[in-house]
Amino acid sequence: MPKAFISYARDGGHGENLATEIQQQLQAAGFAVFRDVTGLKPGDPWFHKLEFELETSDVMVLVLSEKVRKSKWVHNEFSMAEEIGIPVIPVLAEVIRQPLWVRHLQILDFCGARDWRVLLDAVGSPVGTLTPQPPLPVVEGEQEKVRPLSPSTSGRGVGVRENDLTGRYIIHDNGTVTDTQTGLMWKRCSEGQSGADCSGNPAEYSWNAAMSKFGEGVSFAGYNDWRMPTIEELKTLVDKSQKPTINQTAFPNTPSAWFWSASPVAYNGYGAWYVYFFDGHDGYYGKVNGGSVRLVRSGQ
Repeated sequence: MPKAFISYARDGGHGENLATEIQQQLQAAGFAVFRDVTGLKPGDPWFHKLEFELETSDVMVLVLSEKVRKSKWVHNEFSMAEEIGIPVIPVLAEVIRQPLWVRHLQILDFCGARDWRVLLDAVGSPVGTLTPQPPLPVVEGEQEKVRPLSPSTSGRGVGVRENDLTGRYIIHDNGTVTDTQTGLMWKRCSEGQSGADCSGNPAEYSWNAAMSKFGEGVSFAGYNDWRMPTIEELKTLVDKSQKPTINQTAFPNTPSAWFWSASPVAYNGYGAWYVYFFDGHDGYYGKVNGGSVRLVRSGQ
């Protein structure tokens, strides 16, 4: 039988209680289960133990609760699972604004009635897939926090320094890089980072704040026409052969984060499009949320 790794946050409430129920249901059905409260003993090197248990698991069951949204430990476990390549089954314990990093996955809603057969079938399937469920309800007061959905000539530069191994990007010594495939010139660093290695952490902006500050006419490296990219321009940077999913030679120290585009959602006033460089997918998110920014210019 498959082995399941249960990832959750110890919140003393909905999430932890559901994790216990999931463990009991899976074990009763004959599945092997790892959960930290029963699988870790005093003195265990816990990080290596968690890594080992993930690598030897067939599927992760991710219990989503309010505390999970801010838990770096759960996010790390999720990232490890995706890096290893095991499927993740998100199960909603309470109505929350879902973490951005899990919104590309089908979520099983266990806020009310719980169909254990759906979960058991998903854990027992070869790829841990879920039957599509109806859309989840929006949290009261969160209407503007829109869920992301999938949307379905070389520039001049000062002092060309080097080409990267692909030959696609020309890196200049003024903090810019030219994409020879699109003709666009990009800032190598995300806003908030600096230096040749783009040190520091990227700043985060709501979409409106980002558009107000970087929408057009930004000055950098002798040019005064820098701006935020459209969603189509931003998607050209995705390189799924790397992680983060962007050329690390051309764009050093880029985090596995999501970046705003200048493109609003056409059919509502609340969302704008982004690209998530953790796995390269794009979607839309509420404009009130914080995201990173990378500037572009047309390159001529």
